[in-house]
Amino acid sequence: YQMLSEGKSDGVFQMESGGLKRVLMQLRPTRFEDLIAVISLYRPGPMDSIPKYIHNRYNPQDVTYLAPQLEAILRVTYGCIVYQEQVMQICVALAGYSLARADIVRRAMSKKKHDVMKKERETFIYGAKDENGKVIAEGAVKRGVPEKIAEEIYDDVALFSSYAFNKSHAAAYTVVAYQTAYLKCHY
Repeated sequence: YQMLSEGKSDGVFQMESGGLKRVLMQLRPTRFEDLIAVISLYRPGPMDSIPKYIHNRYNPQDVTYLAPQLEAILRVTYGCIVYQEQVMQICVALAGYSLARADIVRRAMSKKKHDVMKKERETFIYGAKDENGKVIAEGAVKRGVPEKIAEEIYDDVALFSSYAFNKSHAAAYTVVAYQTAYLKCHY
């Protein structure tokens, strides 16, 4: 971890770029979870959250949540959306999605289907019914989230969606990154 915190990551899987070295030096990882987050954050979708993530890690008193329901989901990532699973949890907790419905959003993100993400915005904020009139998602507003806050949360989700990892994918990459870092450091 010391070697990576010093930006000495040439030859380390997924951690060789100049930009990622800078992130490592700013974040100063001390645990495996930090490396998973770094690999997940250094992508076009969540990359804009890197400064906030690092700041919040070292200044937990500054972490804020747009809605109280987000705290349980985003606490582990210092108030930032980092993983696709968090998007699914946000859809379930705030808008009343089933996990299957939330997976539609996750798949739209992973396939960069911006048209689906745009359509889901209405469902997330206001809810939706199927062709038989059965509620398929209550919507954040009906669940007590102010409309402007619901819009802001969904817009954050949509920005994030341009290229994000699920946590298991990032963890698998991190295993290889950690192994190559260990070999570099000790051999």
